[in-house]
Amino acid sequence: MINENQTENETTPEYIRRFLKEPPLLLKNFHYEDIMEFLNLGVEERYLQDDIIVNESEYVNSAFLICEGKVAIWKDNIQLAILSDGNFIGETFLFSKNNRMAKVVSEGDSLLLRFERYEALNFFRKKPEKLFNIFTRNIIEIQQKKISNMNVQLLQLKKRLLNDNGW
Repeated sequence: MINENQTENETTPEYIRRFLKEPPLLLKNFHYEDIMEFLNLGVEERYLQDDIIVNESEYVNSAFLICEGKVAIWKDNIQLAILSDGNFIGETFLFSKNNRMAKVVSEGDSLLLRFERYEALNFFRKKPEKLFNIFTRNIIEIQQKKISNMNVQLLQLKKRLLNDNGW
């Protein structure tokens, strides 16, 4: 005899089960049901090696959660970062109406969930304000980590330049 939980577990993708056990930073401190509901808003998109996921200067109206694989962030033909499972791309999509700042390219096979601004805003409109506040704090934490990482890279670059006798 198969119970309902067994059937649900067999039909739920492995990456969603993994994110329910260990939520991505953007969904940290969400209740299990809210994580599941938010993840179900996403549309699966599969990419192959060197497929462009996001072009620089595109209008920001969506964000992506990396479910499987890796993606590279590029600006002016310089690779800035490689992101993997659980990372969000464009996490400020609910607040920003600017253009994308960099190009995102798949590094091998990858699976991402694409979240549209309109659906995400509707999700939060139906929830207690506290959940949106948690989401906003998580975005701030992600942004702080990115700034910290950029500062480390800048410091390393400055040290290399100062130690280079050719400069």
